[in-house]
Amino acid sequence: MLRRVPVFLRLALVFAITAGVVWGTWYVENRGDPEARAVVSAVDAAQRPIDLPVLMYHSINSRESKAGDYVITPGALRGDLEWLQKNGYHTVVVQDLLNYVEQGTPLPEKPVMITFDDGYYNNYLNAFPLLQEFQMKAVISIIVSETDKYSELDENRENYSHLTWPQIQEMMDSGLIEFQNHSYSLHKSSKNGRKGIGKKKGESTDDYQHVIREDIEKGQLRFVEMTGYAPTAFTYPFGTVSEDSYPVLEELGFRATLDAQGKPFRLTRDPACLVRIPRYNRPWGKTAQQIIEKAMG
Repeated sequence: MLRRVPVFLRLALVFAITAGVVWGTWYVENRGDPEARAVVSAVDAAQRPIDLPVLMYHSINSRESKAGDYVITPGALRGDLEWLQKNGYHTVVVQDLLNYVEQGTPLPEKPVMITFDDGYYNNYLNAFPLLQEFQMKAVISIIVSETDKYSELDENRENYSHLTWPQIQEMMDSGLIEFQNHSYSLHKSSKNGRKGIGKKKGESTDDYQHVIREDIEKGQLRFVEMTGYAPTAFTYPFGTVSEDSYPVLEELGFRATLDAQGKPFRLTRDPACLVRIPRYNRPWGKTAQQIIEKAMG
């Protein structure tokens, strides 16, 4: 119907509608009753981006001699959690982000996301008790093949072991820990030229997508088999990303991806913001306070 109207009339109609909306909003905000102003204010707040710091941890080892770029001590983690609690931060997980983006479910004030990559046994040994003590939530992304391996070995070594399926179930049952997919077995630098789920030089898109689809889907199916739960996010190993991975991850049902870009994350109601969620690595010698204050600065 609108197509039959001359172009200049259509433009005038659009202008009139837009002007009406702008004027109406101004009137409600400045001349309307308090309840109407409150509604407009709430809508505006819901539409504004939320600056949400995302911290990335790996190994939590009790020996300070092991500390480094990807290893900190339980004492250091305790210090981070104490600071977050004292400063009014509330932990969220990927499902909270999905609920906000897809359904408009409000987030708590000052949200922060704590993540652990690789799924080391020491996350269960050293981090989980602290998260329980502070009643804080966290996301753990596991290398599924390592969990299969150590579930069979049942070898709980603080330095190198990975989580077992019974430990994962216990952590899930607590309601504090959300698990995500970090690949089945592609989380490694291999001799054939692939790093993580990165694309090899000269590799065709079809070949590349076949390889990563097979690996990641295997991890998803194993999760469902062992826990009844299918991860909603994929965490890029080493932060190595190829755009050709996007359609595969979408096909497999992932609604978010976690990256390691080391920059602020701005959450909006646009689902696109959940692609390659940036995170800050928390190394030894730099506290969560220092990272967040610089990021939010």
